[in-house]
Amino acid sequence: MPANKYPLILDGALGTELMRRGLKLPLPLWSAEANITHQKDVISVHKDYVKAGADIITTNTFRSTTWTYKRAGFSNKRATERAKYSLMKAIESAYQSNPSIIAGSITSIEDCYQPSLFPGKSVAEDSMGETLSWFKEAGIKIILFETMGHLEEIKIAVRMAVDFKTKWLSIILKNDSRLLSGHNLDDVFKFSKSEVDCLLMNCNSFEKTNASLPNFLNQWESDWGVYPNLGITEPEPDGTMDLKISDKLFSENIDNYIKKIPFIIGSCCGSSPIHTAMIKKHVQKYSN
Repeated sequence: MPANKYPLILDGALGTELMRRGLKLPLPLWSAEANITHQKDVISVHKDYVKAGADIITTNTFRSTTWTYKRAGFSNKRATERAKYSLMKAIESAYQSNPSIIAGSITSIEDCYQPSLFPGKSVAEDSMGETLSWFKEAGIKIILFETMGHLEEIKIAVRMAVDFKTKWLSIILKNDSRLLSGHNLDDVFKFSKSEVDCLLMNCNSFEKTNASLPNFLNQWESDWGVYPNLGITEPEPDGTMDLKISDKLFSENIDNYIKKIPFIIGSCCGSSPIHTAMIKKHVQKYSN
């Protein structure tokens, strides 16, 4: 736990928040191009999260990879150039919001909601290694591997981040005992004990998070965190959702999580700076 004994607040959704503000984010690049074409909007969202109470801003780099730009039709050379440019602009935007902490965001190579698409060891090593080298070049100290749902991909990604002082891993679940890929969570806990500084759950519904948290906390004794999505049903591949949890239930659940003393707390797809402000209010209640 931080010295102040209450959790760090992670920012909320960026992609779905840009969409809520009117931007079109077509797949597969999703929000990656916004770093280049709508940087002012990305900065505005970051600043709104900081103003609402976020301690941690995550870089808008979910899809800023050569792999994704190649999928979008770019040549190998151009894909690498554009992906690196997107990532560097994302880091620049995060710094311009002047947060207390910046975390470099990396997710699964393919669709995080479809771990069966994991492209294999060699592709993962190439893609993760390249992205990590760009973050290192930019001076980022904390890497957040988020919405990770395949055990082999998790091991490759985390082990390749040897140059980073702090590594956080956030997982997406199938149920209370398995990753979305079906791999056993026990294997994640065993691996993570010696490899990551904080283990989190993200982009799971509040219902799934609540069902999974008892086993998670029973198995994991180090720093932990949680940032659920707001969907009542599973989100679409671009993070959109038709039905969202009410503000009342959101607040009740956040309050319950804070009582369990997480190291990090936040919200994922479907959230906005309004939800971060709600989290901040609960955190302040227990810090006084």
